[in-house]
Amino acid sequence: MISIDYSLIIVILNFVLLLIVLNKILYKPIKKFLEERQKTIASDLDEAKASRTEAEKLVEKKGNELKQSAEEIRKMKNAATSDAEGKAKDIMKNAKEQEKRILQESEDQLETEKVKVMDEIEGELAEMIAELSSKFLSEKLDENKDQELIKKIISEREK
Repeated sequence: MISIDYSLIIVILNFVLLLIVLNKILYKPIKKFLEERQKTIASDLDEAKASRTEAEKLVEKKGNELKQSAEEIRKMKNAATSDAEGKAKDIMKNAKEQEKRILQESEDQLETEKVKVMDEIEGELAEMIAELSSKFLSEKLDENKDQELIKKIISEREK
């Protein structure tokens, strides 16, 4: 049979006492530390989730702002293009009107000059005819003399 020795009882008591001491000194503080650590990790995870959600919202907001900015830039570009086209049409219209006006002024000026020149030529021609008539009437001799007289009058006018 099994004999129970006093030394065995002391070893068992010693072992139980060691377990009690270890439980009080080591196991409870480690358990408390691990629980606090677990709570810290859980709160850090919650904070990380909140930060991630906030970051996703911020990214979405910035994306929307970027889209709006791009749309505004496109609208401004279209407006500037249409404005430039309108101004170009106005400039072309003004240039054509100015060209027509200048051409009309030039034509009017040429017509005026033409009338002046024609008046001068008519005046000179009238003088020449009057001179020729007076010389013809005073010296009507023959055809050769008439031609010489005309050449003489023309050469006098050219000087």
